[in-house]
Amino acid sequence: MSWLRRVTARFPTVVLARRNLSRASARTTLAVVAIVIGVVAIGTIGAGGEAFKQDQMEAYEGFGGTATVSPVYYQNDDGDIVGGISDKDVSRMRQVTSGATVHPVIQRWDTVVRTSSGETSPSAQVKGLAALGTFYEAQSGSIPDSWRQQVVVGSRFADNNDVETGDQLTVTINGSFERTFRVAAVLEPQGFADQLQADRSVFLPFDRLSQLEDSESEYGSVIVRVDPQTASIDEAAESLETEFNTRRRTIAVSEVQEQRERFGQTFEMINQFLIGVGSISLLVAAVTIANTMLMTAIEREREIGVMRAVGYPKRAVVSLLLAEATILGLVGAAIGVPLALGIGMGLNQFLVGDPLAFTAAGLRYVGLGALFGVLTSLFAGVYPAWKSANKRPVEALE
Repeated sequence: MSWLRRVTARFPTVVLARRNLSRASARTTLAVVAIVIGVVAIGTIGAGGEAFKQDQMEAYEGFGGTATVSPVYYQNDDGDIVGGISDKDVSRMRQVTSGATVHPVIQRWDTVVRTSSGETSPSAQVKGLAALGTFYEAQSGSIPDSWRQQVVVGSRFADNNDVETGDQLTVTINGSFERTFRVAAVLEPQGFADQLQADRSVFLPFDRLSQLEDSESEYGSVIVRVDPQTASIDEAAESLETEFNTRRRTIAVSEVQEQRERFGQTFEMINQFLIGVGSISLLVAAVTIANTMLMTAIEREREIGVMRAVGYPKRAVVSLLLAEATILGLVGAAIGVPLALGIGMGLNQFLVGDPLAFTAAGLRYVGLGALFGVLTSLFAGVYPAWKSANKRPVEALE
């Protein structure tokens, strides 16, 4: 046990502090638990939130150089609601957006989709988009280049309705058109970044849907895409605004990059708020530790009085009590960090499907949680240590 004697001789204050804490094991345990909860709350919320944010921001990157044009409806002088995007409007868009590809999207809401098992999904979004494969990738099956009797479904629709590639779907539109299609592909999950909400959609052949529309076809939206290496989506959006919104606002142009920035700012605010809520647990821990140290000081009043009477300086008493508070913080942080990482892995699996999706910013939150835990313990022990050290030995021994 020579190593123990060497440690004791080298750090007598730490050894004595540990021994004192073990004498009040119940209060010590409660104080450590409070620190652990605070460290876990800050670390888990911060790391999980950053992983989710990074995952969604990467999803937005996949839609870079893209803008969505939506119609703006208004009331004319006769009281009728007018507006929409027609074939003529699409042609004008192609003319004014040089270097961009323009893809009209047909959307039908008066639809009922019935699976081969007989279950219906009246809320399914039926859409038509030419060149679907240039926007999305298949999770299973393959997106056909030319298709007439096939459909492609989103991942959320497939999961909710237990649909797989090769299954049959019967689509009824406006109560009159009814056709049975084979599912050619299930799309990869898209998340929040996809303005078309492909996850919940059923994509029919564009030509089939366009034949159902009247002679003055109206599109639900239009996707404008440029190659970011050779053209600017900002310039394309500005050209569209100038062409269509000079006299009256008839279209709304939404760029994916703008949405990405807004999402990042909004999520950062939410994450900081949640971390702030989690930090409250560290304040509770500080109160618990301060109470523990005060109770310890009261119980050991005579002991501290004897130490002062035999020549122990105030600084030594303060160091001893602060060492006890620091040990509480270090133990709480040592337990809290692996717990935060473990819970964070579970949260990452739930949010993004990858338990190891930690980011550098997320791991910083774990480290900050541990640091705040130790500092909280240290500061909570300052007042009890100061009060005990400054009490006159004669008063303490009475």
